Amino acid sequence: MLTETATYRDRCHVYKILTLNTATMFRILIPVDFQDSTYKACQYALDLASAAPESEILLLHCFKDYLASPWKVPEEEDQEKLTSTEKVTERVINRNEREEQRRLEGLRQELQSKTGSRQVHLKTSFIEGSPDDVIPEESRRFKPNLIIMGTKGEGGLSDAIFGTITTKMVDDVKVPVLAVPQHSQSHDLKRVLYATDFDKADPEAIRTLQQLLQPFNPHILCLHFTPGAAMQEDREKLTQLQAKLEREIQTDNIRFLLLEGQDIADNLQRFVEKEQVDLLAVTNRKRSLLEGVFDTSLTKKLVLKVEIPLLVFHSKE
Repeated sequence: MLTETATYRDRCHVYKILTLNTATMFRILIPVDFQDSTYKACQYALDLASAAPESEILLLHCFKDYLASPWKVPEEEDQEKLTSTEKVTERVINRNEREEQRRLEGLRQELQSKTGSRQVHLKTSFIEGSPDDVIPEESRRFKPNLIIMGTKGEGGLSDAIFGTITTKMVDDVKVPVLAVPQHSQSHDLKRVLYATDFDKADPEAIRTLQQLLQPFNPHILCLHFTPGAAMQEDREKLTQLQAKLEREIQTDNIRFLLLEGQDIADNLQRFVEKEQVDLLAVTNRKRSLLEGVFDTSLTKKLVLKVEIPLLVFHSKE
């Protein structure tokens, strides 16, 4: 329930604060850069947020004007000391900053008009700084349930893994990160693949996945690829994971699979295409699973073809 509106601004921050009853609030943080990938991520966020009883989306834009580095805009009392060149630089910086603020507010208004729901609340955060510094800081402040990031280029999942900012977020933040490829074609969430490496965090991740996607009633495939030599051991581990989940949650919509294969990336790609998977989810344990799946140039080339969103959970190990 919306209870109060306030505005806060300083040189480096511009916030539109909505004071809300947050008891059941579902929060999504979206870093935006106004590229096509941003709009794809925002649409995905609206779909998820609209399915929640009440939700809040924070559009975060990190402003970095390279004319200002190492330039620092002086305080008002120092304005008269500026040279003509410095005054021009200051005007350009302020103009660029105001333009970025207008674009961010325009995006908020556009998305708000598309929600069709009074239960989806959007606000903006405009912060001067580098994204890989600002995003973790805002994540700690805003405490989102999910971070959604758009990825560029042809390689949807490869950008999610190899893109510098998204990869850093996967490593640095403790919140699940959803990387949405710019060229992903569908927002359907009917078939979801959770690739397990038998991490201790798997049960919690699968519970969270099921809760997050419950309004979409998806069919979840819990899959592990195993080399032939470890088949029996991995079968026992998968049985144990299934038994643990059956004691804790409803698993009618979860199918547990063990498939043999040496080339994990190749098999994963073929499985995603064959089963028409809409979303791939993994748990990141110091990137061990990601390194196991995406560790060669050949793998990166293969993953370029798999343009579906990637949801990364975080292990406590």
